[in-house]
Amino acid sequence: MLYLIRHGQTLWNTEARFQGQFDSPLTDLGRDQATRIGRALAAEIGPRAEPIRAYVSPLGRTRTTADLIGRSLPMSIVEEPKLMEVHFGDWEGLTRDDILSRFGSDQSIRPLDWQFQAPGGETLDVVLARVSAWYETAESPAVVITHGIISRLVRGLHAALRHEDMLTLPVSQDGYFRLDGGQIEFVPAP
Repeated sequence: MLYLIRHGQTLWNTEARFQGQFDSPLTDLGRDQATRIGRALAAEIGPRAEPIRAYVSPLGRTRTTADLIGRSLPMSIVEEPKLMEVHFGDWEGLTRDDILSRFGSDQSIRPLDWQFQAPGGETLDVVLARVSAWYETAESPAVVITHGIISRLVRGLHAALRHEDMLTLPVSQDGYFRLDGGQIEFVPAP
């Protein structure tokens, strides 16, 4: 079983900026979200003889989220670069309006996966290959702390979804996804 978590809300989330592999700090709400998720996970997983394995993207916002969850749930952290958010190239740190004003509104950009078309950024095939390589070797049970788009791809791989369907999955920072036997269930953190 995998417990899949998106990092807590960041300053750039509130500004609708594409963080990619740049970072911004968790907001007070983001810190609260991570703390609540930690308590909810600890209640579900219960006491263990050893800390549970946690695959964590090495970016600051996921590391901070892991530290806050770790106050309630002992974890053995494995930094996993394959779980880093999509690299948005020249678009990192920009809002969608910034992107359209600086780079124009290219009509060839597909609306569903337009974030994979940034100059100097990663394509969907590249990101999916690195996430798949991690997923195929991931040991469970484990906590997985990652990012919005990567969360969609992990869930899509788990449920054997088409790429188009993966990209439309919801993301939340107020709970975690329980992945078990091809099934996915969202668990809100009260």
